[in-house]
Amino acid sequence: MKQTQDKNSKNLIGKQSYKVLETTEPWILYHNDFSLCSRKVRICLAELKINYKPIHINIIETGSADNLTKDFKFINPNVTVPVLLHNGSPIYESHEQIKYLQEFMKNEINLNDEISYWVKKGSLIGEPINDLEKYAGNCVSLLTPPLFISMLQNISIFKFFSYYIRHPVKFRAFNFIIFKIFGFNSYKAKTPLFKISQKVITHLNNHMREFNSQILNKKWISNNQFSVADITWAVLLHRLEELQILEKFSNNYPAIENYYIRVKKRHSFKEGVLDFKNTSVDKGVKILQKSISSLNHLRKHYIEIEDSIKK
Repeated sequence: MKQTQDKNSKNLIGKQSYKVLETTEPWILYHNDFSLCSRKVRICLAELKINYKPIHINIIETGSADNLTKDFKFINPNVTVPVLLHNGSPIYESHEQIKYLQEFMKNEINLNDEISYWVKKGSLIGEPINDLEKYAGNCVSLLTPPLFISMLQNISIFKFFSYYIRHPVKFRAFNFIIFKIFGFNSYKAKTPLFKISQKVITHLNNHMREFNSQILNKKWISNNQFSVADITWAVLLHRLEELQILEKFSNNYPAIENYYIRVKKRHSFKEGVLDFKNTSVDKGVKILQKSISSLNHLRKHYIEIEDSIKK
C-alpha cells in the first residue's frame, strides 16, 4: 500500500492521484449494504456493466464500525462509504464516483439540466435540517431514525463507547447513542424527533407531489431514458419503503407507485440493491413493522404522517 495525502484531510473529493492499494483488480468498491450512497454507485456499476470487487464495510447500523478501523481510515480518512478504487487509486464521494464512471465509459445520456435538477432534489445536500423545501433527500434523512432505532436494538451498548471515542463527528455518534438508549421513546409526543418529523413530512409531500407530476405518463424521469436521476430516486423510494412510508405516498400518487414497480424490475436495481441483502437491515425492517403495530406512540406518529400526506 502507499498513500501520500494528509490523513486528516476533510476535503477528499473525486479521483486522487495516489494509490491506497496495490491490486490487480481494476475496480474495487468499499461499500455498505444499507448506505444509500453505496446503493447508488452499485446501481451505476450494474447499469454500465462494470465488473468490480465489492468489499463490505460495516457501519454501526449494520453491527459494527469497520469504517472506524485503522485499515479503513487508510482507504478513506473521512471514514465514509462508498469508496471506489480504480487500479488502486481512490475516488471519493458517490456523486463524483458516478460522474467518473460515466466519463470513463463515455456514457453521456445523463447530462442535461432536467436530470441535474432531479438528482439534486433527491440528494442529501448539506446539513439535513437545512433546505427541506429544496431537497427530498434531506427530508428522507430526517425520517430515517425509526429504522436506525430498530437496527440498533440488537447491538451491545458497550460498542457505542468505542464508537463515540473513535468517530470523528461526535454529533453523529452522540445521536446514535441517544437512539440506542431511548429507542422508540424518542418519538413520543412533543419530543424533538416527533416535532422534526411533523415539519419534514409536509416538505416531503410537496417533493413527492412534484415528482409524481414529473413522471406522469413517462417511463423514466427524463426523456424516458433511465438516468442518474432515476438511480437517485430509486434508492430514495426504496428507503421510504424500508421505513414503511412509501405506501402512504403511493396511495395518493399512483404515478409513483407504477414508477417504483418498474424500478424494482430493472436489472441494475436487482443487482445493485436487492441482491445485497443484509441480515441487520432485514431484522431492523421487521422490528420496525412490529413496533408500529404494538407501540401506541409510534403508531400515532405514522398515522400523523399519513394524515399530513392526505391534506
